[in-house]
Formats: sequence, structure tokens, C-alpha cells
Amino acid sequence: MSPLIFNPSNDGYWGDTTSTLDWCETNYEVSWYIAEFWNTVTNLSMIIPPLYGVQQIVRERLEKRFLLSFSLLLLVGVGSSLFHMTLKYSMQLMDEIPMVWSTCAFIHSLYMTKSKPGEKGLTALCLLTLYSTLFTLIYSTWQHPLIHQVMYGILVVVMILQAVSLLYYERDMVSLKLFVFGLVLYGGGFLLWNIENQFCATVQSIRRSSPSFLKPFTQLHGWWHIMAGYATYMNIQFSIFQRLRFLKSSPSYGLDWIGVTVVQKVDKLKM
Repeated sequence: MSPLIFNPSNDGYWGDTTSTLDWCETNYEVSWYIAEFWNTVTNLSMIIPPLYGVQQIVRERLEKRFLLSFSLLLLVGVGSSLFHMTLKYSMQLMDEIPMVWSTCAFIHSLYMTKSKPGEKGLTALCLLTLYSTLFTLIYSTWQHPLIHQVMYGILVVVMILQAVSLLYYERDMVSLKLFVFGLVLYGGGFLLWNIENQFCATVQSIRRSSPSFLKPFTQLHGWWHIMAGYATYMNIQFSIFQRLRFLKSSPSYGLDWIGVTVVQKVDKLKM
């Protein structure tokens, strides 16, 4: 079954599907209250890390744009959870529209890496806001998923090129390793997502023949959530590190219960 071709009828709490997409996970198989159980719970990778990031920004008194970045990633995680839980079109928009707005926020943060303290980068901010607004208006009118995929994909490419440019001039090996790992993580998740989209019948056949404890691991769209969510969190940490390094705040990468984090060693940057 393609995500675009599906039977909208459901026997579950949220009723029939109204979204324009229905993924390869069998609806209401695990819980009568959650349409796609595993595609819902795997969004914790876009909820727990940004919650950690929010308290990090507040504790370290970093610039507000990083707080916005983590908050928007959290919004994507919540919106995606609601989308997969209900398969309602309104919840689909709560997933896909914040994806574009949040990526624009990430791009702006990277763009501001070498700005003076207090600069706003208003030209870039206005252009990114215009792009996100146009996407919102267009996608609200023409409900084809390709619009979202193309306009979101353009932003991801821009963000990758920004990071490559920073690494080219800074030549920081730890940041390079983090970037490569994040890129592989994100790209791997994207690959698994597309494999499931293109070969859903085969994936479902493998899932049905697998032992019960292995079936969750065959939810490839769920792996996309886990891998892309954490890669995005790493990207924000990368952006924080590059900014603090430019400001000569002697940052370093560290490990905490969440995984990768950035630590300052000298005076904190005021908000």
C-alpha cells in the first residue's frame, strides 16, 4: 500500500482517516485509541531531546533563537504524535507545517553564527518567514504531499550547505565528526522511510512473519522519527557550539544522559 493509496475506513477511536497520507503500520493494531501506535511513540525522539535543550538554553543563558529552535522541534514532535495517533488532516498540518517553520529557524541560527552580539539578521529572518508563510498558504490550498516534501527538502539542503561552509572555514574535527554522524543518521532514517513507502507490502509480509518482540523493529517510518529527530537535535547542538566558538566562549562537546550536549567554560552569553 502506498501512503497515497489507502482505504480511509477505520474501526478505532478516531474514526475514518481524513489525512492525505496513511503509512505502512496497520491502523489500530496495538491500541484502539492510537491509529499508528509505533509511529506515535517514536516521536519521543522529537519531544525528550528538545525538552532537554530548552532547559539547557535557560540554564546556560544562551541566545533566544536557540530556545526557539528547540521549542519548534518540540512542536514538530507533538504535532507528529497527534497526526499518527489520529490520522486526521488537521493533525497532519500540525506535523508538516511546523517542520518547515522549524527548519527555517535552524537555518537562521546557522546564518547568525558569525554575527555580532545583539544583531537580529532581519533580512534573512524576513525572507525565511516569507518562505514559511507562502508554504503555509500554498499547502493549505493545494493538499498534495509533494508540495511539502519539495519545500521542506529545499530547506534541508540549504541547512546542510550552511554546515559544510562553517566546517570548511573552521576545520574543527570534533564538529566534523558530529556533522557526519548526524548526516548519516538523518540520511539513514530517510532511506528507511522511503524503503517502507516503496515496498510496503513486502515490509508488512516480513512483519507478519516475525516474532512478536521483533515486529516493532520493522516499523521503518518509526525509525525515521527516531533517527531524524535525534539528528535534528544534534544539528541544534552543532549550531550552539559554532556560535559559542565564534564568541570565544570556549565551548566543548560533552556527554549527558541525553547524549551529545555543548558546555561553556567561561562567561555565559546573555539573552
